[in-house]
Formats: sequence, C-alpha cells, structure tokens
Amino acid sequence: MTEDHKPHRKPFCAPLGRRIAGPFLGALSLLLLAFAVAPAMAGQWQICELGVKVRDKQTSSRQLQTRVVSTQARGDAECPQPGAALSFRPETPDYQAEVPRRQWPKPGQTVKVRYRYLDGECKDRGPCRIQHYSLLPAAADAR
Repeated sequence: MTEDHKPHRKPFCAPLGRRIAGPFLGALSLLLLAFAVAPAMAGQWQICELGVKVRDKQTSSRQLQTRVVSTQARGDAECPQPGAALSFRPETPDYQAEVPRRQWPKPGQTVKVRYRYLDGECKDRGPCRIQHYSLLPAAADAR
C-alpha cells in the first residue's frame, strides 16, 4: 500500500472543553458516590427503667395511661420524672410487637417499663424522637 491509498484519519482534535470535562465529571461522580455510600452516623439509644402505675380511669382504649412512680436512667438519658403522666401502646420486651390489649396491666397495677428513645432527623419533619415503651416481665422487677 502506498501513502496515497491509506485511509484518511482525523487527527485528535476534540475541543478543549471535552478533554477537560470528561475527567472532571468522572472525578466528581466518584466523589459523590463516596459520600452516598459513607456510613451514616447513628445516634445511641437512651434507656430508662420506669416504674409506672396504671391510672384507674382510662380515657382512651388506644393507649395505656399511666403515671410514673419511679425512674432509673442509664447513662445520660432524659427520663420522665416521678408524677409525670405517660400514654403509650405497650410493646413486648424485644420491641418486635405490641402487647395485645387483653394482656395490658389492669388499672391500679404498678409495672416496670423500659423506655427507649433515639433522637435524630426525620424526613420532611426535622428533629424528632423515636420512642419505645416495653413492658418488662415480672421477673425483671427483682433486679
């Protein structure tokens, strides 16, 4: 083949913007991906052991209405003070299910409750507190 019969090739003449933008966009994409998969900073669950007395007059069948009798904080948890009124739907000790209504403590009964909360940011609402109230078995009263 002679020089006259070689296929014509265009020299590398991509615009300067394309040569710079490609690597820049690639680096930017990697940076954004790194931030997206970075581990989220989770808060710590705060725990309070509460002694609560079920109020004699229940004005709601949806929540158990109680008054705090005693409180014991773990760490620097913010616990309800004795005398404070609490209304909640009791959960099982493993927090996996709500306690059926027929198994709720009776009015006048004093029971142990583990109150857990986690402060954080809720989507579309800003700062919020996730709360759980679990009834502790009678054996836990001996602790």
